[in-house]
Amino acid sequence: MAQNKAIVDKLLTQASNKYVPTGYVSEKLLANIPVVQTSGKFGSYGYDHLRIENTVVAGRGKYRRVDVQQRNTSTYVIEDHGLEDVVTKSDYRNVEAPFEAEKDKTEDLTSMLWLAKEFSLASTLTNTSIITQNDTLVGTDQYNDFLNSNPLTDFAAARAAVRAGCGVAPDTATFDWAVWNYLRYHPQILDSLGYKDKRPGGLSVDELAQAMGVKRILIPEVSYNSAKEGQAPVLAPVWSKDIVFSVTPEKADKRQVALGYYLTYAGEGPRKVYKYAINNPPESMGILVEDSYDMFLTQVNAAYLIKNAIA
Repeated sequence: MAQNKAIVDKLLTQASNKYVPTGYVSEKLLANIPVVQTSGKFGSYGYDHLRIENTVVAGRGKYRRVDVQQRNTSTYVIEDHGLEDVVTKSDYRNVEAPFEAEKDKTEDLTSMLWLAKEFSLASTLTNTSIITQNDTLVGTDQYNDFLNSNPLTDFAAARAAVRAGCGVAPDTATFDWAVWNYLRYHPQILDSLGYKDKRPGGLSVDELAQAMGVKRILIPEVSYNSAKEGQAPVLAPVWSKDIVFSVTPEKADKRQVALGYYLTYAGEGPRKVYKYAINNPPESMGILVEDSYDMFLTQVNAAYLIKNAIA
């Protein structure tokens, strides 16, 4: 019988197991616009200035007068988002390393708030009733079928649809890591870049962007617990199995085409943390994490959605 066994098994303090989401794109995809007021107007121009008119003037003829100005506005509204939890006196007394009472709850609230933002944007941009330029793949058309699928044909159609819809070809493609893991090994894409089937490790992000005809690829890696509260956890990707082509410049500017913008309050960063003493329960600390924003879509024809790119 062992003589040196500890009477109480102690927690290891050097390491612990926890999935903390990383690889968010909700604050990268749409260019940020800092604003002061909660709501306001966003201006856009029409297309009258793109008509082909007869511009020839002969002799003493007068130049033809045309009406080219067509201005429209739409309303943005910044909404507040927040979650709160409490660290009790009992938590402070009983939580031991490697766990940390305040830090753990702050981190968890932050993850929940950021996940909600990511999920909201992903749900919007992968909704065929919102992104009406779209195609849903089934069976052998899905890109995990290396033999029969034709991703380059689909990508060309997506780019053409966006250009036809808004006048500008897409500059960005967004898709989950699982989709990326198939595309970088797809024989048709490898062949288009001159690699045939011989490319150890698959394509780089820049190489895949070249094949897809975009300047930027965003690969979210965020997963969430899709199970109901109290049930065994089931991790699922926030961005599912879709591909979104979009015109999403990295900087907001006047007179440019863009799918939308990420509006926040000027001078405020995302996910502000507040800590405050509370007396119910006694000697407790309240922790609140707040985020304020509007993911404001300005031109849905500046996007194209490929649903169910992989099975």
